[in-house]
Amino acid sequence: MAGGSLISLWHPAELVVIIGLGLGVFLGSTPVYIWLKTMTYLGRYFGGGRVNKKIYVEVLGLLDELSRLARSQGLLALENHVVAPESSSIFAKYPLILKHKELKKFIVDNFGYLLLNPPQALSFENYLHDQIEDITQSMMEVPKATGKIANLMPGFGIIAAVMGVILTMNLLGGDMDVAKIGNSIGVALVGTLTGIFVAFSIIAPFTHAVEVMIRQDKAIFVVVASFLTAFAHGVSPSMALEVGRQRIPAEFEVPREG
Repeated sequence: MAGGSLISLWHPAELVVIIGLGLGVFLGSTPVYIWLKTMTYLGRYFGGGRVNKKIYVEVLGLLDELSRLARSQGLLALENHVVAPESSSIFAKYPLILKHKELKKFIVDNFGYLLLNPPQALSFENYLHDQIEDITQSMMEVPKATGKIANLMPGFGIIAAVMGVILTMNLLGGDMDVAKIGNSIGVALVGTLTGIFVAFSIIAPFTHAVEVMIRQDKAIFVVVASFLTAFAHGVSPSMALEVGRQRIPAEFEVPREG
């Protein structure tokens, strides 16, 4: 923009130092399961999130089938479906739920809880709420970790810059080449720029995107919990389904069936 060459901003050595420090701190400060979760969110970040209207349609369909079966044949009729959902003829109709391990577990565990120990509705509602909070806190470990790395990246850029300045000091004295010294200082400053750029243009947006994904995931669990709470109160499957449907976010709203 100012007549300079963009190639002057390309210094792989600075990038290796900064990315290496960031990756090293991330791997050294987080357990393996957070690495794996981060890779999962990276896949969703570049490939599109798994939360969409289709999964809400499947959630409502599954809850409707399970509740109608329980109402017509008794809760014991659900046993085979919640014990082994992968081999269930009902769950087989809803592949998105089978792929969503946390959601599948939440549904089968709580239908199983109703099956084994029919609870008081209020205590069951609190129990579901506590589960959702625990699941959300577990999910939030990824953006917490990446957010900390984003905050550290400018500092890593400064480290790379200081290393560059130290190397520049070796050029002072004797037959000093001013152009060479200027270029070396420029390279050092690129380190600072790179750290800031990576922090605020790459890692911070990814962190925010993960937080949005988590809020979207949480909304699905809230829909299921609202349905289960209503069902535990003894309302009809169709009314419980309506209670759950009303908790679906506006951007994923599923219309009532005619």
